[in-house]
Amino acid sequence: MATPPDYEEQTRVFLWCTPRSISTCFLKCLSFVDGVQAWHEPYHIPHIMEVMRLLTESDPGEDTTTLLTALASAMMSAREKSNEFSGGRLMPAEKFTYPWIKSQLEAEEPDKKYIFVKNSAYAICKNPEWLPDAPSRHTFIIRHPYLTMTSSRRMFMGMMSYKDDPSLFKLMPDVADHFYRSDYVNHLWKYVIDSGIEPDPIIIDAEDLMNYPEKILKKYLEALGIPYRKSYVTWDESEKSIKNWRGGSEWVIVGKQMGIFDKAFRSPCFLPKIHVMPKREDLTPDITGIIDRLMPGYEEMYKQRLKPE
Repeated sequence: MATPPDYEEQTRVFLWCTPRSISTCFLKCLSFVDGVQAWHEPYHIPHIMEVMRLLTESDPGEDTTTLLTALASAMMSAREKSNEFSGGRLMPAEKFTYPWIKSQLEAEEPDKKYIFVKNSAYAICKNPEWLPDAPSRHTFIIRHPYLTMTSSRRMFMGMMSYKDDPSLFKLMPDVADHFYRSDYVNHLWKYVIDSGIEPDPIIIDAEDLMNYPEKILKKYLEALGIPYRKSYVTWDESEKSIKNWRGGSEWVIVGKQMGIFDKAFRSPCFLPKIHVMPKREDLTPDITGIIDRLMPGYEEMYKQRLKPE
């Protein structure tokens, strides 16, 4: 029988992200690194449940009600029916309270050397006391706000099955307020530095990762003390590996069905992309204010990122 690794020997690595930063694709890549147990957005689950409760109690408008109804229906369906991820290591979303998540992330993972936890920063910024009391590394993936917010806008249109003129769609302010009220990634980055948790956090930019995957992945893993293999930049494109992740089963299947994670789940590699940055005048008014809030923090972190050179 294999001996479980020592508590002190297991490396816990958090990958903190902003929405639409190819973080799920990156987690799939990392899940194929030898000895890794991947966790998919554990803190997001209690956060999204609280957001849905607050929005429901706030007398939401028609568009927000449409979104809430779609999410609630999809979550119920995912809870009641077996799916392609059933029978694996994913767990019922009802388990995911902040105290439970903390205890689970403090626990040992038998026969695993590395624990990678991917999560949006907004889900923990107000609750850092629920981070595990265990040796952990904190890393960050960032992406230009023009790209994340135009992608987020398309994501919400898909979640709501919006079929009209895209230029007429308006991201609901009450919804946006719960996810983009502040630059949570930048705030969390400064928190782990100022608190001494992670004096020099690793930062990677999504565009660098897509365009220079070998260089960025090698630097990222080596900075964490994890051996790099060239084979890590490609992986099985099927969704079989997702069953071995830890996370909320309903959120994984809902995210796939609503088009949030589907491309990442089917990814076999990082696809090189040189994005043409949208012009400021082409951005829609519903996201320009959010972008203005996010841009200073992004530019600050971008200067500190791992560079492909």
